[in-house]
Amino acid sequence: MNIKSLIEDIIVGMANNEPLTNLVSKIQVVSKLLKNEEFKTWVDNEFIYGYNTEDDLPVYRNIHVLAVKASFVQHLGLGLMKQYTNFEVPILNLGPDKYKEVMQIPFKETIVALDQMMLQQKGNIHYSLNGYEKYLIQQKILQDCEVSNIYKIISRYSITNIIDQAKAKLLDTFIELNDSVFNNEIDFNLMEKKEDIAKIVHQTINTGVYISDNSSANIQDTNIVGGTNNKVEFNENFEEDVLNLTAKIEQLAKDLDEERDEIAFEISKIKLALEKKESPKIIKSAFNAIKGIVTNVVSTEITNLLTTELPKINF
Repeated sequence: MNIKSLIEDIIVGMANNEPLTNLVSKIQVVSKLLKNEEFKTWVDNEFIYGYNTEDDLPVYRNIHVLAVKASFVQHLGLGLMKQYTNFEVPILNLGPDKYKEVMQIPFKETIVALDQMMLQQKGNIHYSLNGYEKYLIQQKILQDCEVSNIYKIISRYSITNIIDQAKAKLLDTFIELNDSVFNNEIDFNLMEKKEDIAKIVHQTINTGVYISDNSSANIQDTNIVGGTNNKVEFNENFEEDVLNLTAKIEQLAKDLDEERDEIAFEISKIKLALEKKESPKIIKSAFNAIKGIVTNVVSTEITNLLTTELPKINF
């Protein structure tokens, strides 16, 4: 299969606004053929399966709600009542913390699902509240009211922006790979090509990861230090521990044959993640990938090293 030609087909299709449903299978095939786990995970999250609850979301997927509106009957006593239709509920009355909780939505759905939602609905999007939010508003704001309908209003632009941001990142990655790596000759066995792919994926996919507490990484009892503006920072002990472990692995990997290049590729990801202050999940994932690579190797020194040393590093 000509992967370069496949990427070009996707670029042309997206440039011509071809429906994403027609392109998603090609995108998935390319993500598998590139053999870059980081890119494949991003494609799976954005286009195939959606994000899981525990995943850190990109900034552009955290949407601020325009308003919460409700239709209800208010009981005034003595048999009197007043009816309201599409009344804007004053969510600020819940306090700043609850206001932020109710008025922000982390969209985990696939780009394809969001694209279909936009096609099916005209104007701004009506989004249902969850059970807890309904109960909270009923208890704190709409007391003595019979609520028949309540929903959040989301700007169409916010949903369109999610779709456009993901498509832009995909196009940026493909165009850069097409121009800088392949050059009409694709050889994934060349280590320098794998490293180039890793760098490009890092630069285009993992910019702007949203962390829900609006800090960099508020993780208890770890060697990771919180920063600002959603940027992860590590303390010296964490970086030193990671680099010491990679150095030991590199020394042991010199005695391997086919696995040496694959291990070197994962180590390049670790070092790049440290340099760019990216999520510790990337670093841990790369170490686990190395453990998987050497599972079937006769020498178990690297496996034993990772089994012993990896739990000592607090991610």
